[in-house]
Amino acid sequence: MQNPLEAQMHLPDTTFHPDSIRTIISFLASDQLKGRFTGSNEADSAAKFIAVEFQRAGLSPVASMDGYFSEFRFIDREHKDTKGLNIIGAIEGKSKKEELIIFCAHYDHIGTLSTNPFPGFPVNVKKDPWDTIYNGANDNASGTAALIMLARYFKSSQINERTILFIAFSGEEQGTIGSGEFSTRFDPTDVVAVINIEMIGRGLFNKNDNPFITGGQFSNLREILNRRLKDQEIGPGGRKIAFKKDPYADENLFSRSDNYPFARKGVPAHTLMLTKPTDVYYHSVKDETNTLNFQNMSLIIKAIAISTEGLVSGADTPTRITIPKK
Repeated sequence: MQNPLEAQMHLPDTTFHPDSIRTIISFLASDQLKGRFTGSNEADSAAKFIAVEFQRAGLSPVASMDGYFSEFRFIDREHKDTKGLNIIGAIEGKSKKEELIIFCAHYDHIGTLSTNPFPGFPVNVKKDPWDTIYNGANDNASGTAALIMLARYFKSSQINERTILFIAFSGEEQGTIGSGEFSTRFDPTDVVAVINIEMIGRGLFNKNDNPFITGGQFSNLREILNRRLKDQEIGPGGRKIAFKKDPYADENLFSRSDNYPFARKGVPAHTLMLTKPTDVYYHSVKDETNTLNFQNMSLIIKAIAISTEGLVSGADTPTRITIPKK
């Protein structure tokens, strides 16, 4: 019989298996979901899939919600009142349950050639006559898969003194409308940190490149995460991972994803990314499952888990954010 302590030590390796990640992304980025455009039936199918995964991971629904679903309304491009769905699951904290750690990722994407482009929407104009679906494997089925993996990990590890919320947002591609709506539902002083995960499936230069953190200059979260990773061998050959500074500051990535509605309220809310914003497959019909590096992705998710253990256990508390006025 395996020693419980030994099992705990090997939990990151067994939880973040590349095949498990591939299975999740293969469904979310499949042609049948037609690009998961917010408000579509296919986006609702993706939401139901994620809710089932949250339930299987052992997450609890949040009180006053419809199971794992949190509905928001928005006006779509045809000026119709439309429904979007955020999916939320929780692990209640122990000694500090009133303090919240939020892990999040958006699961929506930009649909098909028939739904896009529309005015002002950034879409890769290189089209394929045989392919009309923006599958969004990297953007952001990869982040959604990481979210589900982390839910499984922290539920199994049972180290959280703080309450953890796992949120799959919709409406990110239309201007963070899902996260923006949800950010109005809480007292920002209750939220210790927000870890948003975006596009971790393809590297910048090589398969072993490190991920980066957006807006790292606004809090000490990057230092906290890297301190936890300093002596950790994450992968084969003694590979270590550390979160780099954002090398694309001119792209304003910090304000373009679901961390930002929280950051505007002073919450240390940052996005962890691997793929450059000028990636050839970004908002392209070529963003398919077979373009991703699942082995590297599993190591990055492992690094996220290890680096955030102090946040969920209550040992680490990042400084609050003050965004300079332009």
